[in-house]
Amino acid sequence: MSKGHYLTYLLRHHPEDEDLDMDIHGYVKVDQLLDRLSLTKSQLDQIVATDNKQRFKYSSDGLFIKACQGHSIPWVIPELTYKNPPNILYHGTTHEAYQLILETGYISKMERHAVHMQATMDKSIQSATRWHKTPVVLEIDAYQMVQDGYEFGVSDNGVWCIEQVPVQYIKQEIFIKK
Repeated sequence: MSKGHYLTYLLRHHPEDEDLDMDIHGYVKVDQLLDRLSLTKSQLDQIVATDNKQRFKYSSDGLFIKACQGHSIPWVIPELTYKNPPNILYHGTTHEAYQLILETGYISKMERHAVHMQATMDKSIQSATRWHKTPVVLEIDAYQMVQDGYEFGVSDNGVWCIEQVPVQYIKQEIFIKK
């Protein structure tokens, strides 16, 4: 597993694996992280700067780092800005997961804090293709969801988050060829 993937794993799911002291918003001390992972600050900066999804964020003073969203840690409270999203959002998934979505009647947040959606199809394709299964992008009518009273939050790295998406808001499914 690459250092970037391991950092994602720790900051989103299992800080206890490296005995990291994490606060309620998912921040850990940079010095502690560097020590536990035997990284230099420049190596960590390189991981953060080159992450294609911009998953990580330093605190304003640079002393702490967190994953912007995607946590499965129940007590972490993601820092989201609540506002109206673009009229259309995109959710990357797999054909298998889409079948489950149709059966249950909604897109589920699974074990994370929220369903993740993107403002562009490109980023959702990136999410859909990571599973090594048949990728599907779902086009979501976010405008109608807002009209119907749903609230959306957006993370620091531009991921739109919501508790769940009922299937009636899926405008279309787009099957992606690998």
